[in-house]
Amino acid sequence: MSCFFLCKKFDASSSYQTADSDSGTESTNSTAATIDTALTTMSTIGELSNQERAEFASFSRVAACLINEKLVESRFTDAMVTIFHPGSSDEITIQLAQKPIVSGFIHPTELGTDIAYNGISIRLKGSCMMNIFGKWAGLDVSKFLLELDNSAINLEAAYDNPPPIISLNSLPVDWEQSIIEGHSIHPWHKCRYPAVDDFKTAKLYFVAMPRDQLNVVGEYNTWMKEIVTVDVEKDRTVLPVHEIQLSKVLEIFPDAQVLPQTITGRPQSSLRTISVASPDFCIKIPLPIKATSIFRTIRPWAITIGHRLEPVLQVIERTVSDFGGSLIIAREFAAAASQSEHLGCIIRESTESIASRTGDRIIVCVAMIEHIDAIWGDDFDKAVVLREFCRQLFRATLPSVLLHGFALQAHFQKLLIRIDPVTRAIRGFVARDMGLFRVHQPTFLESTSLDIDTSLMSTSFDTLDKIYAYILMLVHDNVASMIRALKLGGMLPWRIAREELERFVLPGNERAMRIWLSSPTRDARAYLSMQLLEVVSECQVVEAPNCFFHCQYNE
Repeated sequence: MSCFFLCKKFDASSSYQTADSDSGTESTNSTAATIDTALTTMSTIGELSNQERAEFASFSRVAACLINEKLVESRFTDAMVTIFHPGSSDEITIQLAQKPIVSGFIHPTELGTDIAYNGISIRLKGSCMMNIFGKWAGLDVSKFLLELDNSAINLEAAYDNPPPIISLNSLPVDWEQSIIEGHSIHPWHKCRYPAVDDFKTAKLYFVAMPRDQLNVVGEYNTWMKEIVTVDVEKDRTVLPVHEIQLSKVLEIFPDAQVLPQTITGRPQSSLRTISVASPDFCIKIPLPIKATSIFRTIRPWAITIGHRLEPVLQVIERTVSDFGGSLIIAREFAAAASQSEHLGCIIRESTESIASRTGDRIIVCVAMIEHIDAIWGDDFDKAVVLREFCRQLFRATLPSVLLHGFALQAHFQKLLIRIDPVTRAIRGFVARDMGLFRVHQPTFLESTSLDIDTSLMSTSFDTLDKIYAYILMLVHDNVASMIRALKLGGMLPWRIAREELERFVLPGNERAMRIWLSSPTRDARAYLSMQLLEVVSECQVVEAPNCFFHCQYNE
């Protein structure tokens, strides 16, 4: 019996939902009898089939989020964690693959494959775990189950058809397409709902739209002529449309003229950014799929904001340079936005173009952590690499916060690392996709004399403390990912990271000391809670351990 069918049995069990004490034993026995038909022998990750590995990857992320976001209660021992809920007498026990670095907060990779429901060994996948939680908490979670299954199916497909072997000299787009696991915590890490697709190629159509129906910034038409060979009337502007988006565009814009030309591009890690034949730019276009937990269409304001931010980007780059760092922000040369989130195009400076200018190898960070040996090999000083990574990361992401109250959305899909092709030293970073930043406007206006219009965006924070907490959340996640990629255990690597952060914090900066270094807790993204509460425009957070603090006291 599959785990999914097993969870359907939970749905149908009336005794499972009984709350009074007299029925507790009956509920437990009924559940145990159902699970008994799904008894399996637990295995290590290496012994699982690709389907089982993918389902466990989904389960471990859901379980970890339930624990960390306090959606269930948990009880830890050195060998296992037990999760339960006040709304049920049942409990699930999960073997620990390794002891959490800070008690009570767990990463999915710290969960093992031995799972027991009321003492009976079973195998669960993410949708099953979510369904069980819904029963425990009395919540309707049905709309999440197909998306969790879609994530597991896409991950299984990635296991079945792994990308070619990658190397430091591989093309930037090859690195973009080398990602297998994706986000290490997000429950919908490989969701592309409703599609099951590797998105290695993308067929692009072109539509000509009346210019007066579009908001165009920059020399958009000039750039577009590099990939469009068909002539159009002077009062029309051409926009690329993904093949799976074309029918929706024509439904919304019946007067759109489909041109007799198509091209094939290569999607980058975000899927909606496409590498095209031009070496100078890539394009970002809407997609009608749910990747991670958000539909990947693009709001009209987000299409043009990157181009309008040019004066701000210059300030950020200069500030990083003044602090001894090196950050290149990929420019959004031009854009065209319709009134619909289903049609628009951003023309962005390509990674290849930046690499040809700097001589660096430029790799999206989420791919770097999956294939770290492809960069530094098997024989390198991990502590040295970690220290240099932290030094460069802090100098790229923190100066704009310290001086201007401006925080980049510096997560690992939007940050690319720059590597010297000979010495393999870290030379800095590239940041891209500037639509979502965070700013304390009074501070930014005072320090730069520039005013950022955030009326259409959820990007303005009302206090500097929130800006500092926001960047800590991102930087902490990035350092943690690098430590796991380097397979460095315990708190020693965090001490290295803290030393570099201490060197960076300006003397007398009470706010940075208090929030970044002296607080035992920090904010962490609450991925499940955001979905349960239907919060998509803001960042829902949960309290999590701050390892920059705890490394002073824990081994």
